[in-house]
Amino acid sequence: MRNLLFHKKWIITLMVPILFFSCISTKSLRFTQKTDDVLSTESLKDFLEENKNPKVVLRVTEPSMDVTEGENIDYLYNAIENQLLASGFIVRDRQLFNQIIQNNDNNIDYQKLKVRSDTDLIIELTKIDSRIIYETNKYYDKNNKVKVSKDFTYQQYGASVEFKVVMINSNEFSGIYKFNYTPCVDGCIISKSIVQLHHERRKKEREKAKAYEGVEKDELEEFMKDATQRLVHEMRS
Repeated sequence: MRNLLFHKKWIITLMVPILFFSCISTKSLRFTQKTDDVLSTESLKDFLEENKNPKVVLRVTEPSMDVTEGENIDYLYNAIENQLLASGFIVRDRQLFNQIIQNNDNNIDYQKLKVRSDTDLIIELTKIDSRIIYETNKYYDKNNKVKVSKDFTYQQYGASVEFKVVMINSNEFSGIYKFNYTPCVDGCIISKSIVQLHHERRKKEREKAKAYEGVEKDELEEFMKDATQRLVHEMRS
């Protein structure tokens, strides 16, 4: 009798992990890269063709990004400026540039501004959005077959950044650029049990909507570097 009970316990113990892992569903999410919006004037392209190392300043429109109180995003501005330097641009100090503008009582004479700042182009960072939601009910199973979930949707954070370019010498608005970070373009693996998914759905139904956190800091910094490379390419091409 003891042997029989022992065998029953052993069988139950063996079956528990089997049942647990059978409830695991490995899925892969993929989103299609969102198209960038770019517009450059011929005069900007001609200027950059003649001036391989233009003098530029990154001007930040406040608030260009919706951040929590006390959050420092200078690392994003530095990432952009460093990439401009790496692309052959001569980067002017943005704080000094702002002081020059303020000393003119906001009445900007672009000819005088060019002389006083020794700058050719203003690259204005108008907006950073790190809380763009990408959502789908479509996923790929372990055999890379497309499946559609009837009960659940999957969300990932994306981002975008917008620039505006002004040629100081001619006071010409010469380019506008919006670059998008689309998550999971190459696939994101998600593995959740059926129990977890049902728990998340019940929790979502009980709770009110909460503020999104957005793209992770490291991802956002890499996106800023990549977006700046694309900006330089679009300005010159």
